[in-house]
Amino acid sequence: MKQLRYKDSFGFTLIEMIVVIIILGVLAAAISSFITLSTQIYREATGREQLVSSARFAIERLNRDVRNSLPNSLKLTSSPDCLEFTPIIESTTYTNIPVAPESAENYISVIRFNEPLKDTWRAIVYPLNSNDVYASTSGKVHDVEHIVDDTLDEWDIVINSGIATHFTEDSPTRRVYFIDESERVKYCLQGNSLLRNDVLIAEDIGNTSPFEIEPATLQRNAMVKVHFRFEKNSEKATFTNEIQVLNVP
Repeated sequence: MKQLRYKDSFGFTLIEMIVVIIILGVLAAAISSFITLSTQIYREATGREQLVSSARFAIERLNRDVRNSLPNSLKLTSSPDCLEFTPIIESTTYTNIPVAPESAENYISVIRFNEPLKDTWRAIVYPLNSNDVYASTSGKVHDVEHIVDDTLDEWDIVINSGIATHFTEDSPTRRVYFIDESERVKYCLQGNSLLRNDVLIAEDIGNTSPFEIEPATLQRNAMVKVHFRFEKNSEKATFTNEIQVLNVP
């Protein structure tokens, strides 16, 4: 009679399966933690880079605008927090303006400049404060009309629709600036957004009252102090900058 022979059985025991499951669980947890940490680091680095880029752009744009502003045209407003000023379109030296007790004139004489004169411009001489720029009765701002003869090195520019008038006073440097009131610049902080003439410049600003004006002294021109605190994804970046107005009355 033949003897029955049984083949050996192959497979995993329960203990082996439990050990494998535990090892796979540990590996999965480690990989998940690594991916989560890497994602968090990337998100924080990206947020930090966005904050820095946004701050640099806003401050650089503000720098360029303020440095080209009309002397003593800077002013602050609240609700919302705004910095307002008037940019210079053109400037030159005048050779004659009517100032009392001289006779009133309907023109000013200036050294020729390259920019074509526009009838939307206004001429201003020796502004000492924001009221000289924005008050209609300051006597320092006058409408310009047209050039009498643009072929000469010295131009006679008709002012105030040809009505004889006076400027309040002369400039020590005999400087006349030309401005366009429609080109006024206003930086405002609304909520956490910085707007330039209602156009978004930067976001995620977490502080109020970001602008401060230090008036001109005998040693220096006026200065704007800017303080921005950017906040995003638990990242914070603070930027403080001082901008000096380059032009003098």
